[in-house]
Amino acid sequence: MSFEIIGTGSHLPAKIVTNQDFEKIVDTSDEWITQRTGIRQRYFVGEGERNVDMGTEAARRAIAMAGVDIQSIDAIIAGTCTNEAAIPSLACQIQRALGIERCFAFDVNAACSGFIFALKTAERFLTETCKTILVIGGDTMSRFLNMEDRDSCILFGDGAGAAVIRKGTRCRSFALHSRPDVHETLDMAGANARRDGQFVPSFISLKGREVYAFATRELETIIRDGLRACNLTVNDVSLFILHQANLRIIQSVAQRLGLSMDAFYTNIAEVANTSAGCIPIALDQANREGKLHSGDILVMAGVGGGLTSGCAVYEW
Repeated sequence: MSFEIIGTGSHLPAKIVTNQDFEKIVDTSDEWITQRTGIRQRYFVGEGERNVDMGTEAARRAIAMAGVDIQSIDAIIAGTCTNEAAIPSLACQIQRALGIERCFAFDVNAACSGFIFALKTAERFLTETCKTILVIGGDTMSRFLNMEDRDSCILFGDGAGAAVIRKGTRCRSFALHSRPDVHETLDMAGANARRDGQFVPSFISLKGREVYAFATRELETIIRDGLRACNLTVNDVSLFILHQANLRIIQSVAQRLGLSMDAFYTNIAEVANTSAGCIPIALDQANREGKLHSGDILVMAGVGGGLTSGCAVYEW
């Protein structure tokens, strides 16, 4: 089974939150944030703006690029961990917003690996009767930030990306992984969650050092395994698009792979960590900036809470 991407799209909210803005909220500085994360700004949804709004706009742009009739979309699969509603799913909300009369739609929650998991899931659904699938990754992380925790609140932003896929032969290898998070490295309580009889705030919490150690090791491993599966080496890759969690993580992975940062697309300085939105937003930006050319080998790899990870080796 394989697929080809025929259109990409992305959307970022209008509201920009800079590091200087965070200096007014928590005990931090632009220099401290930039040196430790590579982030200079991020986008937050405004009043009344929701995950579905971002996902729908990203979807419209991907569908327009693909040049397909919107009613020809056979399925919508959305990767997200911040859907504002338990029911309906984000994918079903996007179906309604797009006005697609008949398809099947559901969400996948693999945290920051959400888009990669949704893309692999979509690949398995491609058949003669399910020919065109809309895959979305997006999160409104700003609604789940503890603004008193300077180590986590500065890391995240909001955004969504999308891709339209159909059957093809472009994907050279694709693997997903989950490992038990025995140390509770990443956690975010759901709405109305209770623990020991008490309501728990729906804030994301993370252990920075543990996240860094897991991400750097895991990304190197899954990238090497993915390339080995299709008889390629890191030197055959034209562009790496990794989860934009922290610039230091990407730099460490580049060093582990023996590559310069020129081989890696990064937008973390402007966009920050948009969770499931990271990879599809970066993919769309790289595509529209003309950085992807026919025949290029592209590696998309991400890690997330769970702990989850996934890597796709794709020929553009």
